Amino acid sequence: MTSINSSFDWVTSSREGSLSMRNSEDENFYGKYHILTKNQPFLVLLIFMSCVVGALLRTFLKEWNVPIIIILCFIGVLLGVLGYFVNEVKALTEYIAGIDPVLFLHIFTPVIIFTAAFEMDFYIVRKSLFQILLLSVPGFLLNCTLIGWLTYKINKYDWNWHVSMLFGIILSATDPILSVASVKNIGLSKIVINLIKGESLFNDATTVIVFELYKDLVFGHHTEYVKEVIIKLILKFFASTIFGFLSSRLIIYWLSHIFNDGLTEVILSFSMTYMIFFIAEWIGMSGVISLTVLGILLDSVSFSPGVDEFIFRFWAMLTFLAYVLIFIIIGIVIAVKTFPYVTVRDLFYILTVYLALNLIRGLVVLFLSPLLSRLGYGFNWRWGTVIVWSGMRGTFTLNMALEISHAKDPGTRAMKSMILLHAGTASLMTLMINSTTVKKLVTTLGLCNITLPKRMAMYNAVQRIKEMEANTFSMLKLDRFLADANWTMTEEAIKIDYPYKFDIEEVSQIVRTLKCPDCNKEISYETTPQQIADILEEARLRLLTAQIASYQKQYHAGMLNQEAAQTLIGAAESYVDIKGKFMNIHEVKTYWESKGLLVSFKKLLSDWVYSVKDEKFKSSRNKILKLCHQIVFMEEFEYISHIVTLLNFVPILMDFMPYLSELYRNQLKISNYYFIGLYILEASLKVVAMGRTYIFHHWNCFDLVIIIIALIDIMIINVFKPLHRTDHMIKIVRIFRVIRLIRLLRVLKLVIPHLISLLEKQINKQLTFRYDIAKGYVQGEEDTKYLIEQIAGHETISKEINKIMEKNKQDAMKELGLMQRDYPDIVTAVKTKQAVQTVLNTATETLKVLISGGIVDKNEGEKIQKMIFEKKKNIGTLPCTIAPPTAEELLHSISWLENEKTQIEFIQKKARLLCYDYGDVICEEHEMPQGIHLIISGMTKLCGSSPCYGIDKDIYEQRYPTTLIYTDYLVSGAIIGELNCLTKQEMEYTVTCETAVQTCFISMDDLFEAFDKFLECPSLEYKIWLKLALDITFKTFKENLAYQDWSYKMCTKFPNVYVMDVPTHSKCDIYDGTMDDVILVHGSVQDCQQLQPYFAPCILPKTCHQVQGTAAVTKLLIVRTATSVKRKSSRRCSNVCQYHSSMRRQATVGNTVKTDGSNQHSLRPDADTDVLTPGQSISVSVL
Repeated sequence: MTSINSSFDWVTSSREGSLSMRNSEDENFYGKYHILTKNQPFLVLLIFMSCVVGALLRTFLKEWNVPIIIILCFIGVLLGVLGYFVNEVKALTEYIAGIDPVLFLHIFTPVIIFTAAFEMDFYIVRKSLFQILLLSVPGFLLNCTLIGWLTYKINKYDWNWHVSMLFGIILSATDPILSVASVKNIGLSKIVINLIKGESLFNDATTVIVFELYKDLVFGHHTEYVKEVIIKLILKFFASTIFGFLSSRLIIYWLSHIFNDGLTEVILSFSMTYMIFFIAEWIGMSGVISLTVLGILLDSVSFSPGVDEFIFRFWAMLTFLAYVLIFIIIGIVIAVKTFPYVTVRDLFYILTVYLALNLIRGLVVLFLSPLLSRLGYGFNWRWGTVIVWSGMRGTFTLNMALEISHAKDPGTRAMKSMILLHAGTASLMTLMINSTTVKKLVTTLGLCNITLPKRMAMYNAVQRIKEMEANTFSMLKLDRFLADANWTMTEEAIKIDYPYKFDIEEVSQIVRTLKCPDCNKEISYETTPQQIADILEEARLRLLTAQIASYQKQYHAGMLNQEAAQTLIGAAESYVDIKGKFMNIHEVKTYWESKGLLVSFKKLLSDWVYSVKDEKFKSSRNKILKLCHQIVFMEEFEYISHIVTLLNFVPILMDFMPYLSELYRNQLKISNYYFIGLYILEASLKVVAMGRTYIFHHWNCFDLVIIIIALIDIMIINVFKPLHRTDHMIKIVRIFRVIRLIRLLRVLKLVIPHLISLLEKQINKQLTFRYDIAKGYVQGEEDTKYLIEQIAGHETISKEINKIMEKNKQDAMKELGLMQRDYPDIVTAVKTKQAVQTVLNTATETLKVLISGGIVDKNEGEKIQKMIFEKKKNIGTLPCTIAPPTAEELLHSISWLENEKTQIEFIQKKARLLCYDYGDVICEEHEMPQGIHLIISGMTKLCGSSPCYGIDKDIYEQRYPTTLIYTDYLVSGAIIGELNCLTKQEMEYTVTCETAVQTCFISMDDLFEAFDKFLECPSLEYKIWLKLALDITFKTFKENLAYQDWSYKMCTKFPNVYVMDVPTHSKCDIYDGTMDDVILVHGSVQDCQQLQPYFAPCILPKTCHQVQGTAAVTKLLIVRTATSVKRKSSRRCSNVCQYHSSMRRQATVGNTVKTDGSNQHSLRPDADTDVLTPGQSISVSVL
């Protein structure tokens, strides 16, 4: 035991000795157990601890009206004070307090400037630009001058005029983020918010420039100060703006070539922001102005669909972290550098400076208000009050004060500390007082009052949410897993209160507007014209919001390109502040209308190259002349001509160089004769080969001019050579030497065809852009049409908006039809790309469902997704022009003829081609249909009453009263009269030709003969009914369930749908467990249990289980459940076809076809006219 102990003592002592030796040699560690490490980067710990504290404060003080950054600043001050007592903390705080102002500027400024500019509305900024510039340049100069003068007069620090002016410049800068942080989400007008933010951004840019120039003036040494100032102003203002614009173009071009890579786009936006700021500052420009221009020109649509939200969140996070670190650092700097010099008297000056800032800012805005009221969106005293009180001091004020505190030249250390102290306290005072009270000020001034129309709209929204909650609540009670839930507690927990309070009169108005107390139906109350105007204006604003949402949705779905989406969104936003103005296609056209320069230039070049007088000539029988003809029209001959022109460029260039011209005078003279001889030889061969037609070609005339000038040049040189040279002779020779350069224009023979090709591509892009805008506008009108009743909240308003939007939509449809007529190949290409995009979007949605359901592994899904993305990327490589489909191709593309060779051949034999002129009537309202027309080319206008879908007209008008005349435009690929032929009912509209139109006509006799011939399942008649039923169903879903996207759902349900016929007085069971939805697409039915009538088109409720047909022709579209047993197609089809076959045998159909005003071409093989055979193609245009 003793030996063991002694051994242990030896080991212990030896280990302690080795540890003592290590401690003596290595000072990186300290502590009893040699664990704690010395020289750790505690600055990193402080940075991330600051972020943690900021996150905690944001979590716990989110509902409090206390700026978090004030608390962070006080935490920084406490750390600085703690450094006076703890040496370890002092080393850290002094290191932070010594931060380089240039580093401070380059770290934090780009984030704040870009975020503020990126959030601004380009179109509002564009209109209010002069107001912003007036506030930020003259307003700033007045502001800083008055502050400097007041400081110079009342301060007790013995500051001279220059220091006082620098102090005024520092305190005149406002922060673009902090100034609007308290008012941007309380309902204040976007105009005022953009005005405040824009003034702050350009104010900061002006501040930095003026601060730098004035500091150099006071403390620098210059020999040519005026010249230097002019150069700096040009660089800071004009060059910076151009640099920002070019940078935005570069980034947008780069982003357009990044396909669906959000991470790369975020990294690009982050890195390019800092690089642009650094480069601008490095070469003497203003990084603030460059980033401001960049941020304003970029928007959410500049990035790939779906990335925009992440971009906003990313920059919002960076901005929050930047402010956390800024105010922690400034708190430490103030505590370390100013506390030794602070006295009680300084507290009085702090309050005086704060009051002076607001007073002087108010006086400046008041002085400029007469001019502001005449610019942009106008101006009023309420806006001015908010702008004055929103002038928060922040980053730039603190940065310039920090720069003064680090400067070596100006003033004493106490003076620098006082500037830093007052700048920091002014920033804190504006945040503590202005920022916390500006919301109350805006409310008091009535700038964010919630008007009665807004309250009504909110009431409608809450009512709808409550209805959906009640429906969900009732359905959940049927869930066997939730049957024993505490429904009383659940009902209490889901109650939603109205966000706005109403007085008794407003409540009565709203209730009377929405529900009748007796029958619970929606009614309208008597309103004053002013109330109607207010409600209409509120509905207009919400409609514009819905249109913007539709354009963004189309862009995310790939149906709108980036430029078209930006244009439509910007156009809609520009209408927000134009009271009573609805977005219409005639004003949207101004965004796409070309100035005509490219088209005119292309026409000029094409006329020069290709427009030649018609003069036919034949090759001569003479062997020599025939040989010349063959030589001239060989491609090699043209190539040799171009080479000769390029070679001639060398001696002409040498002739302009004095040394070479003198050295090689004879050689240049001989080469000149040589090339003129070649030109004469070329012209002679062409004259011999082409004869009289030679002179009709523009290039040949140009060649003759060159030859004549060259000969005159030779004559003048030879005439003047023996004579005594005078000044006039030398000038004449020099003039002709310059004229020789015209020979080089012969190269344009080679360049112009390529230039025409490039111009054509650019024009095609413009036309594609034009079509995209019109198509996106029409789709936006379609999407918002179904929301009008919910947006309007008033019957009168709903009718008025419906009337306006229907007219706008029809005007846009007409524009689309005219583009279809004028540029069929471009429109066909756009439609082809949109079709590909739509199908690939469906593939993407399907893949998401498979991955979320666990059917496809995530890694496998990524491989499939990559292939789909590659296909989407290849859409951009599709040609800009595609030949429109022929008549045969259009027949093959009809959904009820697709892939049915026998049926297509039958229709081809029976069909006739009819040609109509502009203004011709294809069919008239109230006449019996003669057949169906497939439009091959041109555009038609439908005008009459709305389709009744098999309902008696009196009943339909009673249920859907409207004063609007039904109007629509159809273009190539559309079919006229399908439903009327199937039901043998009179036409409900008149079809007029808006352009020259060609149609493929199939008479009713031939159509019904096809029905009787093709009875195999699915029969031809059944397929037509299915096509019509799907079209009606999709419109019905969009109208009744406007908040849901039914495009993908209908694609998934398409294989599980069929059409069911319900004969008159026959009963039919529905919702028997095998049906998801039942849609009445034609006719009317009655609920056999509740005797409730239903009229097409409508979605039958799931409480209805048996219906009885009450119309002559009643059709239901059944959407089966995915797990239901498929019905036999033969049984379903045969019932439908036998029923209608019996009806057809009892009916008499006219054999005549209306052909007034049209030219007929039979498609029958036995007719001596044009026959539409599989090998024949007819030029058409397709929308």
